[in-house]
Amino acid sequence: MSAAPSRFSHIWIGVCAILLQFTCLTRAWAQGQDSTPGERNLLVMAELLPGHYDNVNQHYFDGRRGLQESDRHARVATTITAIKAPAFGSHVFLWVNETGTGESAQRSWRVATLAPGPGDDEVTMRHYLHMGSEPVPTDLASWTPDRLQRTPGCDYFFKRRAEHFQGKQRTRACEFDWQGERVYTDNEIALSRDELWVHDHKWTVKEGRRITGVSSAEPYWLERSRPFHCYADMPGVGGGIDIPFERYDDVLLNDKGGTYWFDTREQTSRRLGFSLRRVTWHVLNEANGNFNRNSLVLYVMEKMADGSLKDHGYVFTDPDAERIAVNLKWILVNCAMTRRDAARPVM
Repeated sequence: MSAAPSRFSHIWIGVCAILLQFTCLTRAWAQGQDSTPGERNLLVMAELLPGHYDNVNQHYFDGRRGLQESDRHARVATTITAIKAPAFGSHVFLWVNETGTGESAQRSWRVATLAPGPGDDEVTMRHYLHMGSEPVPTDLASWTPDRLQRTPGCDYFFKRRAEHFQGKQRTRACEFDWQGERVYTDNEIALSRDELWVHDHKWTVKEGRRITGVSSAEPYWLERSRPFHCYADMPGVGGGIDIPFERYDDVLLNDKGGTYWFDTREQTSRRLGFSLRRVTWHVLNEANGNFNRNSLVLYVMEKMADGSLKDHGYVFTDPDAERIAVNLKWILVNCAMTRRDAARPVM
């Protein structure tokens, strides 16, 4: 028969238990290894950045306010897509800019990257520019940075601010030759959940003369768009009336000025169109100085034989609405963020 455990044995068992608990806690603590604020901000920026942005509201209200031409912002759209291009790093984006609309629009593209640092709370955005007129290559994932142009000193350094990230270039660090002149930029980019603000100006090194951008030096104010799936029916039947109609389907529009034109299948064809815009008011336009509420607006238009544009009407609703439609009886236009074949049954 074995002897009863001594008092010393009980003490030793207790010490071992305490040591075991301490070892487990130490291991648990080791699982959470703090990084820098910049590394956390990088992940948030990488999630926020992709999207389609458009300054349709700024462009429209610049004209409506009667600003002089040198102060009016051109219509600009930017599409940013996360891509896999290992030679550029872990967080890589295709950045496509479009100035103007329709067939006359000018397009350019670049590769942008995000990386933490150099400051403890900073994120660096680096741009690799494509200087030609060729479209985006289909094999961009296999490209290396030396196939694009990067100017040292032109990186943006972002810090988190109230509900946005603000990125600035180092003062007078971004200098290069442009259209026969030596120029520099001190530009800024601001990124939030719904907006992209871009301050893009060039000054001559010799004279300090600004040669690009609007004369007021105001940045471009681009707003994030949402995609809508739309169709048009002619005539716009309603009330369960069973009559023949023509459907013009599978139209994808964004809500920052997305527009679709089509030729009708009538005996005498017409050129009809509809447009979707999430309006952000830049001025007051209410009686007694009341505040204008932003709206989601759906327009129906027609291009006449003499080249003029006829506005058939519009409807508007809450700016965050996910569906909008108009029925003028002779035409019905219906748009929704959820495709009809993806709508789920509800009670």
